[in-house]
Amino acid sequence: MAIVRRKIFLTRQEANKNDIALIDTADKLIRFAKAHEVNCDPLDVEDLAKKLGIRVEFVELSDDLSGKLFYDEESGQWRIQVNTYHHPNRQRYTIAHELGHFCKHKHLSHIFEDKIFFRGGESKRSEWQANEFASEILMPEYKFKKQVRSGVKEIKDLARFFKVSTLTVRLRAKSLGMSGHGL
Repeated sequence: MAIVRRKIFLTRQEANKNDIALIDTADKLIRFAKAHEVNCDPLDVEDLAKKLGIRVEFVELSDDLSGKLFYDEESGQWRIQVNTYHHPNRQRYTIAHELGHFCKHKHLSHIFEDKIFFRGGESKRSEWQANEFASEILMPEYKFKKQVRSGVKEIKDLARFFKVSTLTVRLRAKSLGMSGHGL
């Protein structure tokens, strides 16, 4: 009996879509970013979204809405809308949060809204996961610990380095089991 093997040839675009579909952790997303020459010091979340095929738009949103991720049926493209009135560090975090939803939850829904009141004590598991994902890609553990080991221990200095809020730094330090002066 002969075995016939078929070679499957994918276009670059098809191969890229397959790669993207497999990204479900922060580590995989960081590897994707590096492989696609996205600046990772600090992570350029807008460029990363673009490389994933996601359109990022800065728009006027209500005060209680930081951003949203949704699938646009008309264009066949995922889009992230970010509140134009928020601080640039908050906008970065919002994009990272929405990337978390894209990588971990896009199979669950076609729309995710990031309301400000979810930020502190999430009751929804998906929101907690997207927050954790955002912190992991914006402040990877090895980079965070490297900064602290090099003597950067003030929260405001870590926040400035990673281009995030001081609250985000505190939460990341806590999740990594770190404490001490400023942390």
